[in-house]
Amino acid sequence: MSLKSRVLLNTFAASFAATLLQRGAYFFTHDVLAFTQAQNLWFALMFGVVYVAGASASHPVSARLGERRTLVGVIAGLALAHFLIAANPTAAMITVVFAVIGVLQGMMWPLFESYMSAGETPEKLGRALGRYNICWALSVPPSLALAGPLIASGKPWLLFVVAATVNAAVALSCLAFPHHPPHLEASHSSRPDALALARVRPLLLSARFAMLESYLLLLLLAPLMPEIMTRVGFGVAAATRASSLLDVARLACFLGLFLYAAWHNRKAPLAFAAIALPVGFFLVLFGNTATLVLSGEILFGLAAGFLYTAALYYAQLVQNASVDAGGAHEALIGVGYALGPSAGLIGTALAHGAGPGTTDYVHGMTIAILPLIALCTAGALYVLVKPVRVAVAEARANNQEAPSSRPE
Repeated sequence: MSLKSRVLLNTFAASFAATLLQRGAYFFTHDVLAFTQAQNLWFALMFGVVYVAGASASHPVSARLGERRTLVGVIAGLALAHFLIAANPTAAMITVVFAVIGVLQGMMWPLFESYMSAGETPEKLGRALGRYNICWALSVPPSLALAGPLIASGKPWLLFVVAATVNAAVALSCLAFPHHPPHLEASHSSRPDALALARVRPLLLSARFAMLESYLLLLLLAPLMPEIMTRVGFGVAAATRASSLLDVARLACFLGLFLYAAWHNRKAPLAFAAIALPVGFFLVLFGNTATLVLSGEILFGLAAGFLYTAALYYAQLVQNASVDAGGAHEALIGVGYALGPSAGLIGTALAHGAGPGTTDYVHGMTIAILPLIALCTAGALYVLVKPVRVAVAEARANNQEAPSSRPE
């Protein structure tokens, strides 16, 4: 089996285990440990904060220990952490150990992303990351389908046993990885020159602004979806299927970007996605018909999928598939993980303790997030005017002519 195939197989398995925990743990704490909504929001906020710390540490730790050793150690640590919770699934244990899990998960993904991206030319990088995105996204539906029955089985601790077992198998498989991802030499003919990189960096910054916003909004929508679907006439069974349309749209975007590479180095798709994201969010949040809500889900999912892909692609291109590139990418996702629950807590406070589904909560949450939406959207659009200016300035500084091909 080739290295890339092994990376994809382990990415699927690791994502399966991570989804069991990141989605299933909140049902476990609510149904088994009787956490309140506010306690679950604080629990989610803690996870986001430590996830940022783990993602930020991935590069310095792997630079010291080596990528393979770090990856195997991190995933083995995840398996051990899950077994600890299964052995003693108390509120204190899950809170402490989940903080460790957040750090380890934040460290893990930049390493997988580096192994998947390393050695790829710019022309092949997009397709490699497309396969990677499709792989982890495909693991989400079966993981979600399994989490509910495990929690309702009468032995809810099995949720953690399954995740631990999967991670133990992944750790063993990753022992076959090379010590370091096989990066292209900095002098390789296919590597972008300084002028090309100057044109790409503003696109990276724009994508990161908007991707941060996408994770913030995604985490805010999750607890509101049952009430939103009920409001527009869906029954319980249909509501679950309808609320997954966002994930389906995101996966469809990953598939499309795998097949279509003309968006590379162009600013128009980024501008469209940065605008479509909040439009889709507000259609879902305030839509008064099923058509509006479902249209909002599709628009939001497509925009979120594009922004995730663009942010990861440009990061790996600029930094030659280093762990540091993935670390910054995942750290921003962690910030979104933290900001989402923070806005939810503000919404709860402004609604005097009322939870998701209440009008006061939605209004309070909206007040909390409007400045963040405005900042992220404005930042994503503003930096798109910079690629040409930066490239021309650098060309003049080096007594060169700016290339005629510019981001459109």
